[in-house]
Amino acid sequence: MKVSNTRRIAEKLMQIMQIKEVSSMINVIITNNIAANSIIPEDPDALRKEAIVIQKEMPEYSVDRVMMLLMIEAMVGPHLEHQPEVMEFFMNWIAAESKVFDVAEFNKNSYIKNIDFANQSNGDYELRYHDLSPYELDIYNIPKRIDELCVDIPRVSCFTEKFKYPVIFQKSINSTWMSVSPNEVFTMEKPIKNAKGKVLTLGCGMGYFAYMASIKEDVESITIIELEQSVIDLFEKCILPQFENKDKITIVKADAVEYLRNIEDGVYDYCFADIWIGIEDIAPYFAVKEIGRNLRKTKIEYWIEDSFAILLSSSVWIEIMKAFSEANKMEIPPLDESKLTSLDKRKENYIHRLLSDVEISKPEHIDYYMKPQNIISLIDRTDIIF
Repeated sequence: MKVSNTRRIAEKLMQIMQIKEVSSMINVIITNNIAANSIIPEDPDALRKEAIVIQKEMPEYSVDRVMMLLMIEAMVGPHLEHQPEVMEFFMNWIAAESKVFDVAEFNKNSYIKNIDFANQSNGDYELRYHDLSPYELDIYNIPKRIDELCVDIPRVSCFTEKFKYPVIFQKSINSTWMSVSPNEVFTMEKPIKNAKGKVLTLGCGMGYFAYMASIKEDVESITIIELEQSVIDLFEKCILPQFENKDKITIVKADAVEYLRNIEDGVYDYCFADIWIGIEDIAPYFAVKEIGRNLRKTKIEYWIEDSFAILLSSSVWIEIMKAFSEANKMEIPPLDESKLTSLDKRKENYIHRLLSDVEISKPEHIDYYMKPQNIISLIDRTDIIF
């Protein structure tokens, strides 16, 4: 990569650098706190009284939403107490992307309504429900990217009443193994909407995608590829019998990547890939992507692909800064490689190779290469292997 040494580019990089650091900090504070703890109001009545007063100045938001925003502000505020304008900027965006869900409305989801998870088990696994308490903070979707600033806004939600959602609990490790939480529901909306004809799904999970696709009239059949026999056994014993269109479902025990590698293009109309745990599990995404981008007749979509692109944009940023410092004969603080995992190093190396021929000569080029959708397009067009 080459980056021109111009004043406009320097100003653009400085603008991104200043806000990107704060954005990363806010995302870590909010997402890590919510993941590690049950963030619920200590005194709901007192919080509501405070929210009622504040809501009069924020009529576009409900009292319930203001209560949630006060809880988020309490998490973030101590870290930005000397930067009130920055605090206001992020809280305005967080408020715009936040949601207060209605339990009755959410329970209309066909899977949650029709698939019973009470008092069922198979071997080491047990079907049960977990609760989100009233006003307990949750992350309901991937972050909202503000492209022009390269800023990611966490999408926070809560329910006003206790909400039960289905999980698979693994008894031997005393932990939840899988769940159909609001995050699962929202991140699968688009793939479910787009599924049609003969559908292939890589990974079984709890059968959420398979069920929701199976009740669509324009879906003819669904082939599930799953390697783990324990997952297949649990699904076939406890979940599949509850499907009203179970005749559409075929389960194949196989390695998903190898199965995809060996299919004829066009045998399936649509494929949904979901064999990774989350964004920390990017290698399987690339393994599927490198095969899938060669299929022309089968439409393929990848669970949380935008999240992977947001993650990779950090590596793009590092690459841009390195190239700019070389153009300026500047020294930038080196990365502490002792903190980098082997997967981190693979990501950096991949982005370095992906952008090796790129020339950035104006600020708009920075916007282009930092945009998650453009990163996905570059990956789609390249032959570079992760």
